[in-house]
Amino acid sequence: MRYLLDTDAVVDFLRGMPESVALVRDVAGRGGRLCVCDIVVAEVHSGLAVADTEAADTLLAACEFLPTGPSAARQAGRWRYEYARRGSALGVADALIAAAAHACGATLITGNRRHYPMAEVGILPLPRRS
Repeated sequence: MRYLLDTDAVVDFLRGMPESVALVRDVAGRGGRLCVCDIVVAEVHSGLAVADTEAADTLLAACEFLPTGPSAARQAGRWRYEYARRGSALGVADALIAAAAHACGATLITGNRRHYPMAEVGILPLPRRS
């Protein structure tokens, strides 16, 4: 099974957050295929200190890359349209991440459940402490 790491999952892992590291390692240890997409890679690098680039690149390179092509872009646009009509604005980046996961049948690992209200997208929540 594929698991698409949301940006916060990658950041938590790189920061060594014990609960998130344990979850990601458990998924991989059970044979789950860890994945990222272009939006996640871009978001990670947009907030990355130069000193952390090597560690981030090593983690990202170990993941399967899920493309966001025209059909994922259309799906993201449809979701944004549908949810806007319901009074819930979805960000373009989050809609594209969700569409990449949906297109490949991946479960999304995220601590931002509210960013992904789509019933079609499976979520594995990060175990965040309150």
